[in-house]
Amino acid sequence: MLRVLLLVVFLAPLVVFALSNPMEQDIWFFFLGWKLAIGTLALGVGLIGAIIGFVVGWIGEFRQRSRARRSEQQVRSLESQLIDLHQRLDRLQQTPTTAVSASDKG
Repeated sequence: MLRVLLLVVFLAPLVVFALSNPMEQDIWFFFLGWKLAIGTLALGVGLIGAIIGFVVGWIGEFRQRSRARRSEQQVRSLESQLIDLHQRLDRLQQTPTTAVSASDKG
């Protein structure tokens, strides 16, 4: 939701600028030249910048999710080890009491 809000806040002034500047101008980029409205150029550059920003953010989010999945898997593994250790400890604590009670009977 925040991303959509940021996109609207970022692109709304560009749309207003594009609609306010409909006159075509000669645009040169190195050796390429064409006639284009300055507002359309600004809107196109803004859209390309927003798309690149979202792709970079998505890649970072993907990496973070991958790390989170690995961490959750490690936590599950450690929890199962902890349960096993608690069970071993319970068995070890029960063993001497049964051995002592058996020796008291005999």
